[in-house]
Amino acid sequence: MEIDNDDEIVNNFSSDSDGELNHINNEANNIADSIYNPNIYNFDFIYSYFKEKGILKSNIRCPVCNNLMSINKDKSFIDGICFRCSKIYPKHDIKYNIRKHSIFENVKIKLLVLYFIIYECFLINSSTKKTEIEVRAFCEKFTLDKPSQNNIAKLYNVLRRAIKIKMHKEWSENLLGSEPSEGGVSRIEIDESKILGNGNRIYWMFGMICRASKKCRIYCVLNNRTRDTLLPILKANVITNNDLNEYENDEEIKKYSLCTRIYSDCWSAYQINVFYESGYLLHRVNHSVWFGSGLFHTNSVEGLWAQIKRLCNNFAGINFNLLDNLKNNGISPKDYLDDWICWAIFLRECEMNKFNKINKFSI
Repeated sequence: MEIDNDDEIVNNFSSDSDGELNHINNEANNIADSIYNPNIYNFDFIYSYFKEKGILKSNIRCPVCNNLMSINKDKSFIDGICFRCSKIYPKHDIKYNIRKHSIFENVKIKLLVLYFIIYECFLINSSTKKTEIEVRAFCEKFTLDKPSQNNIAKLYNVLRRAIKIKMHKEWSENLLGSEPSEGGVSRIEIDESKILGNGNRIYWMFGMICRASKKCRIYCVLNNRTRDTLLPILKANVITNNDLNEYENDEEIKKYSLCTRIYSDCWSAYQINVFYESGYLLHRVNHSVWFGSGLFHTNSVEGLWAQIKRLCNNFAGINFNLLDNLKNNGISPKDYLDDWICWAIFLRECEMNKFNKINKFSI
């Protein structure tokens, strides 16, 4: 998506004081020799790596003659090479960027710098300001043109969007509660939490977590927390009685009082009869009276909000001006906030399961 005014869409969630910036700058220079492995930071290795991961295409066919295009040097392209097909019959000369049809197609950052930003900055959750400083040291080391903070912010947005798309695809293929426990009953907690609020203008996220697996799903719902908004999200992510194929007969299903039990607070959108008709048994905890005990509580989802807001502490820097600017440039604030939420979930999964983020990261 094209953005008309780059200056308005700078990802400035994290801010560092002048002292911190100087400290980061010194650190970046000190570690330069230890992280800039010449065996990794050369064009041939990185180009091959992106092709191996399927991020860049290994070949592409000419739209005129349908032959495979060859790789040619061409300084007019940001990476100095391009796909090219030059034939006499029929006469044509077609050139394509090696990034064509990739998530990096419109990112104006050289491949070496792209790789550095992803694996040395983005995956360790560096802010764009800190990344800009580390990239400056890196580019000086390899005599490369330094990308602007706008382009770094754009790349961060592209990467978060790619993670969200991949994550949503995985969610659609694997419903929460598809591995029942405790006698075949899946127990799911649901709740909403505020991302940003200012008087009557509030942005909310709606989340759910499986007690057994600790897996979660979170979506931005802006200011729409009605039953018609929340219930379809729940049904798209959590297994229902109609989805269950493990039981041998209807009596066994009835014995367990539906396959999935939902635990929530007493928000008006959560109606017991409506949830029952949708294939769930709903248990509501009135937090104005008590916070539950035994199986009847929402402690897991409350803890989820604490995790997400800690891992994605940049939520504290989101402001309405930024979201308004996004909207004016044709970018949905909901999509933008969903990108950030999925990024936080990605970090949570890596932390919870002690995954190596570099190995888990694939786009």
